[in-house]
Amino acid sequence: MKRRLAALIGAAALLASAPLASAATNGEAGATGLSDCPTSYACFWVHNNYGGTMGKVAGNNTNYMNLNNSSGCTAYPGTWNDCISSIANRGTQCTVYFFTNASYGGRWHSLSRGDEVADFATGYNDPAFNDAISSNRWCS
Repeated sequence: MKRRLAALIGAAALLASAPLASAATNGEAGATGLSDCPTSYACFWVHNNYGGTMGKVAGNNTNYMNLNNSSGCTAYPGTWNDCISSIANRGTQCTVYFFTNASYGGRWHSLSRGDEVADFATGYNDPAFNDAISSNRWCS
């Protein structure tokens, strides 16, 4: 009995000291990815269908060159600029607008609160929007 109790205590101590790996800590989206997007954020993924590395923003962003991304995108390495293939709006108050140029320029698409687009070719009927997002603004 003492041996079993000691083994259980040792196992519990080992589990307590092990680092936790999750989508929230390492930036990788889970199997569906969409469930990893927290409330009050607009989230985006490197791949269609919410796959690969997930990024998120809660406010306006004039230039995605300033948003760090370690996923290995080739357009602008180390940034989210021109690196987004699916999006979701988990904001709590309004629509988010995504733009193809920095400073809210170029073409844009809106995404209402609670909506998501897994693939720009089918979600917006605009495949050219894939890997083209460079800024975002909330509401109008």
